[in-house]
Amino acid sequence: MARLLDLHQRLGRLALRLVGLQLLWCWWTLRGGVALGVFPATAGLHGVLRDLERRVDDAEPGWRELRTAFAAHARRERSSANRLGALLVGVWAVVLVARGVVEHVDLGATGPLLAGGHTVLGVALGLVTVLAWPLQAHFDGGALAVLRHAVVLALGRPGTALVAGAGAGIVLCGYYLLPGLTVVLGVVAPAAVVTAVLWRTGVLVAPRTTSAAAFAGAGVG
Repeated sequence: MARLLDLHQRLGRLALRLVGLQLLWCWWTLRGGVALGVFPATAGLHGVLRDLERRVDDAEPGWRELRTAFAAHARRERSSANRLGALLVGVWAVVLVARGVVEHVDLGATGPLLAGGHTVLGVALGLVTVLAWPLQAHFDGGALAVLRHAVVLALGRPGTALVAGAGAGIVLCGYYLLPGLTVVLGVVAPAAVVTAVLWRTGVLVAPRTTSAAAFAGAGVG
């Protein structure tokens, strides 16, 4: 009974933390006028998730710690996050335009082959996209370097990459079945799943630390 109660308490704290991070993501997105806020907010979210994964203790960071760490990551990564976001948007735009051409232009016998190849390309790009943000939070480097890391990870550790992508996909399926979860957990749930997979499979390597030290490194004093 005690173990069951402890599990319920842990799940409750996890849910509250995820909801709090989602609120912070929404606030920082709106604060930047959406277009200039969404990518720094996403970088801030992944920075905090990285800090949480680095802990070796069970100490629960308070709301003030989460808020301050989120702000520190979002401000520090503003420029690099916007560059990475703009690059991803540009790549997705090219892929979607090409998809429209394949669907609406008669390409003869090659049409179905191109459509199938395009579907595979879209899935691969989606996988690279979800991998890029945890890597951006962990490694220094420009947008092209981050995308290169994501592609190398997807090719070099396909099992890990597919598990991370599948985890995010399962969360999105849950949103489809229960649309209300999209409002409550939104971006944070799939981001947390991908970050956890990358950390716990050893892809992201960094010294483990206490909760206080992890958040102090993000700018919490």
